[in-house]
Amino acid sequence: MKTRLMTLVVMMAVSMGSFGLMAQDTSDAPAQKRTKQRPTPEQMMDRHVKMMEKKLVMDDATAAKFTPLYKEYLQAMKDCRPAVCKRDKKAELTDAEIEKAIQERFDARQKALDVQKKYFKKFKEVLNAKQLEKVFQQLCMSGKMKPGMYGHKMMRHECKQGCMNHPECGKCPMQKK
Repeated sequence: MKTRLMTLVVMMAVSMGSFGLMAQDTSDAPAQKRTKQRPTPEQMMDRHVKMMEKKLVMDDATAAKFTPLYKEYLQAMKDCRPAVCKRDKKAELTDAEIEKAIQERFDARQKALDVQKKYFKKFKEVLNAKQLEKVFQQLCMSGKMKPGMYGHKMMRHECKQGCMNHPECGKCPMQKK
């Protein structure tokens, strides 16, 4: 009985001491360490490359060939992005400016498609078909709905043929009511 009581007292003393350590003031730490710093574009690209290498499950020799090629590809895709419109309010744009912006988006998408075709041929020499699919599936939707999202609860409803064929089904969450 005495050993249980002693064990309990020791455990309580240790736990009380650990609370004191957790409650220490961080005011001595420099402000730079307390704030979360954003990674640089190079760090983001390296993370993306590492993530893709892990996703593709490749050996060291293939990874050595893939990494610089994939970095070139990411940089080329980054260069394809259209310039950001300087004005915040779309109501202030003239018809000519709107048409120009649309044309620039078309040109950017065409340039991105050309880059993808170019790098597909290069990646084909290093990767197999399943790996190629994963590389190009990652960026194919570019921020829109990913291929795996079609089964998402917002997209599911009772209409088996789909709302495009039967717009009167009334169960599509995207349909105006």
